[in-house]
Amino acid sequence: MKKKLAVLVGVLVLSSMAFGAAPAKKSSLEDSLNNLEKQLQRLDQMEQQKFNEQAALAQAAQQRLDKYLAMQATIDQRIADIEANADKSIFGKEFKQKMSEFKSLRAELDKEIKKEQKVLEDFELLKSLR
Repeated sequence: MKKKLAVLVGVLVLSSMAFGAAPAKKSSLEDSLNNLEKQLQRLDQMEQQKFNEQAALAQAAQQRLDKYLAMQATIDQRIADIEANADKSIFGKEFKQKMSEFKSLRAELDKEIKKEQKVLEDFELLKSLR
């Protein structure tokens, strides 16, 4: 009888150890899954934050581009006016000098316009990848 009781107690101890270890392993797996889920959520948040930053940069670039395009139209009009009237004025030489300055300013403005367009193109590419 004592032998049977010892065997039963041994089986109970082994069973409790076996079943007790399984939940610990399951808990460890659940912890790993939860940890990975939190990391994934953090990456999603970081990606959204970066996207929002890029959207703000693109919006600012669009505003600058709009302003630059208006300036470009003004410069083009001034150049056309000077070209049309420089030969008719007694200050033709001075007008031609100003036209040269306007053309130089236009070249600088063209470079800035290209930069802003690049920012917008990059953002459009980023949007298409989402």
